[in-house]
Amino acid sequence: MKSIISFFLRFTCKEYTPLQRAVAMVPGILIFLILSPLCIVLFSRYLSSFIPLHLPRFPELVIMTGALLISISLMTWGLVELWRKGKGSPAPIAPTTSLVTTGPYSWGRNPIELGTNIYFLALGIYFDGLITGLFSLLFGLVLGIAYIKIIEEKEMQLRFGQAYAEYLHSVPFMAFPFLQRRVVQK
Repeated sequence: MKSIISFFLRFTCKEYTPLQRAVAMVPGILIFLILSPLCIVLFSRYLSSFIPLHLPRFPELVIMTGALLISISLMTWGLVELWRKGKGSPAPIAPTTSLVTTGPYSWGRNPIELGTNIYFLALGIYFDGLITGLFSLLFGLVLGIAYIKIIEEKEMQLRFGQAYAEYLHSVPFMAFPFLQRRVVQK
């Protein structure tokens, strides 16, 4: 893992133009919004075939629509904050030049990851049903959290030092605003 983190740190030495940042996001879009959801949904669909529970399609589509709207909102808002305030992107090959703690990053450290997993839920519901959507959400969370804990948090600690350590301990990993833990002032 150290070699992966070292590889990503090579890209943190300079600022990137908006075009470079946009181009750097293309592989991530292909991987995280098309290929990995496809694999996750197909695997989830297989697993859900063993659970003989089927809901009416209309309520599933209502849940799917809500999940899709929430996911797109979270991912877009998180991306815009990284783009504007961090002068970078979520792509490790065109990372932010400063730590972003505003917008959705003020109540959860990983709003794009949260949005992506809600997107997996919506896709699973769309392609098969609620059970497939829930399995897709679960597998997305497991894979995403593993990446964040094993690679991303270590890389961020090396890049931003004490500022990230403080952020890590003051802002929840992944939460909605109403689930945020409250810090009591003394």
